[in-house]
Amino acid sequence: MAKDLTMGKPSSVLIKFAIPMILANIFQQLYNLADSIIAGNVLGVNALSATSVSYPVTLIYTGIAIGASQGAAVVIANLMGSRRYRDMSTAVGTTLLSMFAASAVLTAVGVAVCDPVLKLLKTDEVIFADSSDYLAIYTYGVPFVMLYNAATAAFNAMGDSRTPLILLICSSVVNVVLDLVFTVEQCGICWGVSGLAWATFIAQGAACVASLWWMFVKLRRLVRAEESESERQGRVKPFSLSQLRSILHIAVPSMLQQLFVPVGLLFVQAVVNGFSPSVIAGYTAAVKVNTMCISCNNMLGNAMSAYTAQNLAVAARDRVKSGLKWGNVLALSVSAAFLIVSLTCSRFLIGLFAGSQDAGFDEMVDAGKLFLTITSPFYLLVGVELVFNGLHRGEGKMLLFMLATGGDLVFRVAFSYILAPSLGFTGVCWAYAIGWIVGLAFALGGYFISGKRPLRFFEGAPKC
Repeated sequence: MAKDLTMGKPSSVLIKFAIPMILANIFQQLYNLADSIIAGNVLGVNALSATSVSYPVTLIYTGIAIGASQGAAVVIANLMGSRRYRDMSTAVGTTLLSMFAASAVLTAVGVAVCDPVLKLLKTDEVIFADSSDYLAIYTYGVPFVMLYNAATAAFNAMGDSRTPLILLICSSVVNVVLDLVFTVEQCGICWGVSGLAWATFIAQGAACVASLWWMFVKLRRLVRAEESESERQGRVKPFSLSQLRSILHIAVPSMLQQLFVPVGLLFVQAVVNGFSPSVIAGYTAAVKVNTMCISCNNMLGNAMSAYTAQNLAVAARDRVKSGLKWGNVLALSVSAAFLIVSLTCSRFLIGLFAGSQDAGFDEMVDAGKLFLTITSPFYLLVGVELVFNGLHRGEGKMLLFMLATGGDLVFRVAFSYILAPSLGFTGVCWAYAIGWIVGLAFALGGYFISGKRPLRFFEGAPKC
């Protein structure tokens, strides 16, 4: 059911809305975790390294999809809050059509540049062929990634965070099962690293089709239930240029913010690729554990954006302020839990990604443990930063949003190159922490400098 986030106690509304989003994100991360764990244990450390080299590139695809979807979600949430359901349906159609067109272009370009990008990243010849196959197959599934994220964002914007959770649980299970079927020798289909990519392709495709079908069903029910008989006579417009402009006002900075993560990883990956394959594998494993925490807090930021956009539509500014407080409480709680797990279970977590009999196992575990030990205490800062960024996006304060996320990227990459020559892999770890500190400083500074008051919604942007 679509849920009105402008009604009810702010703390309970935000918590009930955000928790399914966090759980859904955890299951989504299982896509990458399953690939990595199975790659390392079934296919070996070289296979794990092959998937890790492609990881920043695949994050570019998902970053574009998530960023564009977040922009659309703010528009849809605002229309939901003001109860303009026909316009909301048009916004969903505009989002889907635009993202399908963008995904077609992205796929064509991505397939063409797979090998040049891998060469640019100085990919080792031993793992180049596997990395190329994995990246190419994943690229073919980009339309699924784009449309699925668009549907998920629309569900969340309407206050429905349970449907994406259900879909992700199902697709994650399918992904893990197919990973095993396509790689374990006893199953008879030994496709190696390519099998991991095909498993993700099929699971994402199934989730995309199911989410789109259910989205259209919910929209039709919502419009028919809430509008009068006379209003039902006209058809809902499938596309609106004015809505596309409003979506792009939020989506473009959001896409850039999402791209900061993979672009930063690409530059940092180039530094890490100068170390041994075992260190690369340990870094990969640790980053994926690290990403689980960051992405959960990013979901809190998305929840904060939808909550803010709906409440600003009815000028409920006190509810926005209360939501910010409870969003930070949730972020600190989530981050503290990941901090404790990362510090106490780091060796076990990294060890999941490869077999102990592998020659490079000990070096891989040591590298991954070092990364988590240095970076995990700063999870608390990241959680607060992402909640404030979500508030800025929901209010339409995209300049503040960009400063916080851009500062994180620039300082993280710069200090990776500055510290690595003298401190080695330890310098890369500290560069992450420095980037997060800078990002939080921008996020908090922008909030207090702007007077702690929401700006007019989509200030300077075309109205829907």
